[in-house]
Amino acid sequence: MQIKCPSNNIPERKYAIQVLFNNLLGVGLTEQDICFDDSVQDYHISTGGKQIIVQDHFFQRFPKPLSYLQRSNIPDKVDYFHAFGWEIPMVYGVDVFQEEGDCLTVGLDIFASTFFWMTRWEESLLGRDEKGDCSESQLFSVRNSLHQRPIVHEYERLLRKLLGDCGVHFKERQYKVILTHDVDGMLTPTYADIMRDFFDQKKNGPPQNTILNLTWKSERNYKRAFPTAFSQFEFYTHLAKKYDIVEWFYFKVCATGEEEATYCHNDQKVKRVISQLQRLNNPNLLLGFHPSQTTFNNEPQWDIESQRIMELLGLKPTIGRNHHLLYNLPMLRLWEKTFSSDVSPLDISNCVFHGRNGFRCGVAVPFPLFDYYDRRQMNLIEHPNQIMDTVIRYNYDHYSDENRWNGEYSIIDKVKEINGELVLTWHIYIRRQNIIENGFGWCERMLEYAVQK
Repeated sequence: MQIKCPSNNIPERKYAIQVLFNNLLGVGLTEQDICFDDSVQDYHISTGGKQIIVQDHFFQRFPKPLSYLQRSNIPDKVDYFHAFGWEIPMVYGVDVFQEEGDCLTVGLDIFASTFFWMTRWEESLLGRDEKGDCSESQLFSVRNSLHQRPIVHEYERLLRKLLGDCGVHFKERQYKVILTHDVDGMLTPTYADIMRDFFDQKKNGPPQNTILNLTWKSERNYKRAFPTAFSQFEFYTHLAKKYDIVEWFYFKVCATGEEEATYCHNDQKVKRVISQLQRLNNPNLLLGFHPSQTTFNNEPQWDIESQRIMELLGLKPTIGRNHHLLYNLPMLRLWEKTFSSDVSPLDISNCVFHGRNGFRCGVAVPFPLFDYYDRRQMNLIEHPNQIMDTVIRYNYDHYSDENRWNGEYSIIDKVKEINGELVLTWHIYIRRQNIIENGFGWCERMLEYAVQK
């Protein structure tokens, strides 16, 4: 197989081609199989004596490096490409599908559209560079109600059909489930804490936010239900073992007095929890880093916390996720510099929606990240997250009993259909007893459905 394409935006084109052909299709394309040629205007895929022309409707318009990074290049509305009875959302392209002899022409710009979804360059223009996040309501996928469709896999399906008809064989994936936990709070109140808060609240009244700051009665009830710092961990590790799935825990490492300190990294109870998890000796269980939001654009704080997590775990973590999902490319470069190596890239899981469940980057398999300013593939592997407990909790009362879980079940079905990787996030924190116990039930419901054949 050979792919010939225009000789501008070479790192961007190469990334999109290799992610599609290697990470998704499993074809095993090499760099020698990709040829850049000034004489061509589109992508020419030659294989099995046939040729597939994928029209270039984006990068050819911006031959100067990085000149495509303009807000005006984020489409307002979605258009659709039609072939084989499928209606496929386009970011860039036209609805053209022609066959003449041994040549097929596809108007959907599969490669620029894939680059748009998977690199998330859109978000850099919507506020992530400065704020570490951007308004989800402004995203192309949300504005066009595409966020619950893994769009890149629809491009993959089209390529599988086109290439399969040319005799190309693909490496099949295995469906996988990963249950992840942001450990945002973990220290069960002591009886001394409860007595202190009893007298304080008797004098000053209950806290304004009784979800984040418990009343003394809620602390007492929590203490009875979850007597030790390990109580929630015990439930979730049992659940992961029951359903035979992978489980990842991300730990904060703040110190007393720091802004994000919901527990102290050198507290003996925290160290005991780490030790108990490590003693489970479960190869499917990994412990990782959850840097506080104060590390955003703050390299000295990052250096402090990255040293703490290595001391707490006794090793360099292989998984990570930013607290509050606050990150930008400089933050990702810190992850790469601190924890990745050529032999072992870091597994990271930051591509998550805050206010809805779905496919933020249009894909449900691990893939290498791309630094669109430095124009290079990074030594970081993203594991996109599709379902998060807080989204369910915030929206729980907005749905009837009959359709409450339809959205989540539909997402799980789509990941199963493509033999993808389903990543779920269930927080560990100190909340009212009923909130924690509801979360337990929702988690088991999701996992039970996720592992059904």
